[in-house]
Amino acid sequence: VDPQKYKSIFNGFSVTVKEDGVRGLAKGWAPTFIGYSMQGLCKFGFYEVFKILYGNMLGEENAYLWRTSLYLAASASAEFFADIALAPMEAAKVRIQTQPGYANTLRQAVPKMFGEEGIWA
Repeated sequence: VDPQKYKSIFNGFSVTVKEDGVRGLAKGWAPTFIGYSMQGLCKFGFYEVFKILYGNMLGEENAYLWRTSLYLAASASAEFFADIALAPMEAAKVRIQTQPGYANTLRQAVPKMFGEEGIWA
């Protein structure tokens, strides 16, 4: 976030370790873990739902003939909803990692975000 402070990836690691210790490298791990777990669950779950839904809309024969397009449409639809599930956790992670003093944990970040901006934070 600060090109003057972090000149390269290796420099960024060393600066982070000097300032926050090895623990600083794991800052934001909880929202990352939860967010990508939710995204994966939604992605694979909704893919199956949309595949069946779109297949039923097309009919059995057309679903077979257009299976590649059907799979692409199901995948894109699933990804849309999966990204919505990921977005709140990514917002918390970015604030934890890029705004010094904002919050150190997910438990601190979420109530603060909600208090400042409401549910749309």
